[in-house]
Amino acid sequence: MRFVKLPKNLLRLSAALATDFDRIANAIRAIREKLQEQADGKLLKGDEIIGWLGEVYGKMLLKGRLVPDEYDYDIVAQDMRVSVKARKGASAGWNITSLIPKIEGEDCPTHLMFMQFTDSYSLFRVWLFPWEDLYKNGRFIEKRVRSEHRGYYVRIKPARDRGYLIYWDDPHWGV
Repeated sequence: MRFVKLPKNLLRLSAALATDFDRIANAIRAIREKLQEQADGKLLKGDEIIGWLGEVYGKMLLKGRLVPDEYDYDIVAQDMRVSVKARKGASAGWNITSLIPKIEGEDCPTHLMFMQFTDSYSLFRVWLFPWEDLYKNGRFIEKRVRSEHRGYYVRIKPARDRGYLIYWDDPHWGV
């Protein structure tokens, strides 16, 4: 493959953004360090602030503890094994969970916690679903890519799912 020389306008833009990206990288590092202190020894991986916030806030809401990544759930609290899924904003797709690897078996979660954060990372709404309710109501949707099974996801339906809502920052704002 032949290498190309970067155009001057790209180099100028990159240089103009460098300081901003340094600030973002430093802020994310500081956020990760503060959340890591509350993560019960679980390593917060990647560069995913919303995922980190969801897990740490979820454990605090349920007064539980985070578990290592080898489990198909994130939190153990009381008699619950909780898988946490978190999204930011209200644009298309905010109400669809990330991939859920499996939905059956004794080591599956007992609950699904779905957290919606605002665009400015404030906690907005939290739903807590018993896994059994999702399963028996056909809420797990199979995700296939090129005819291959990849896992499952759940679509949150705010009006239908009001009974599972456990936190709402502004109950007067339309659902």
